[in-house]
Amino acid sequence: MESVIPTPDAIPVNWWWFQILLLFTFLVHVILMNFVLGGSLLALFDMLRKKNPAAENGSLPTLVALTINFGVPPLLFVQVLYGHLFYSSSILMAVPWILVIPILILAYYGAHIFKHRLEKSPRLAKTSLGITAILLLLIAFIYVNNNTLALTPSRWGSYFEKSGGWSLNLGEPTLFPRYLHMVIGAVAIAGLGKALWYKFSRKGNEDSRKLGIKSGLKIFGWGTLVQMAAGTWFWLTLPNEMWKLFMGQNIGYTILMTVGWILALLILHSSMTGRLWMSVGAGVVTLIIMVIIRDLVRHAYLGEVFRPADLPVARDVSPLIAFLAVFVAGLGSLYYMIRIAFKPKSE
Repeated sequence: MESVIPTPDAIPVNWWWFQILLLFTFLVHVILMNFVLGGSLLALFDMLRKKNPAAENGSLPTLVALTINFGVPPLLFVQVLYGHLFYSSSILMAVPWILVIPILILAYYGAHIFKHRLEKSPRLAKTSLGITAILLLLIAFIYVNNNTLALTPSRWGSYFEKSGGWSLNLGEPTLFPRYLHMVIGAVAIAGLGKALWYKFSRKGNEDSRKLGIKSGLKIFGWGTLVQMAAGTWFWLTLPNEMWKLFMGQNIGYTILMTVGWILALLILHSSMTGRLWMSVGAGVVTLIIMVIIRDLVRHAYLGEVFRPADLPVARDVSPLIAFLAVFVAGLGSLYYMIRIAFKPKSE
């Protein structure tokens, strides 16, 4: 197996810098991704029930753009730390991987059509929203395939049997439960985003805003409940030596998992009883823990094959300083543009 794994490149500074930046930027990206994917599914559900989608879905095109922008940094850091694995898996499934770009462009256009045609042509808006939701689900499925394939070099031998760039990781036991776990989580977080939107929105009267907050929290709560079931299924499909790490074999891993379950129960309680800020706090901390656990699972998968700590270091801090400077400037620019985009038209 080692013969098919390329030699990793050297990195300019200690790997922990890139690990921290990867976790932080991925957390931001996954929050936005949940708003986009889950929000499009919730809006489509409303329209299929012959209800007008709530006003918060008008920001869908902006959220798509932000998700794309914040998806670049974690993708870069994955390539820095796991590039020799990630590039290999991307080549194995080259056709669907490169198709992500045109699929994403079509989804972005669909979000714009949905927003601008909702009043004038509801049928066209519904159709475009449905296409956008399906395309986003397809992109998510492609990403899950690539991420799992990068973790299982033992499956790369399929390239020699089928070298056309269509080697999806469909034989991976965790593929579908992992995908379902992500999609359900996106719907749950989108429900929390809906509640927050109504909390700060100036549209409608106070009663309608309270109803919107309550509805969003209910979605968050029920989504979390289903998520717990999907997460359990996902966990049971992991190799025994991995899930045992979180079930007592490793005390640090086990504490993280225990705190995650406690927070899930707290989310159920706070969301069903209408406690918005408790739900937000528990939801954010849960996302942070899930991002960390996701990375620990990756380390467990690759433990006998590769460790980022083993990467050779060619000391040169200038690339990192340049990135941090551009990253901070980019955050400032995005904040300024978001303020302009969401400023009331009267201003």
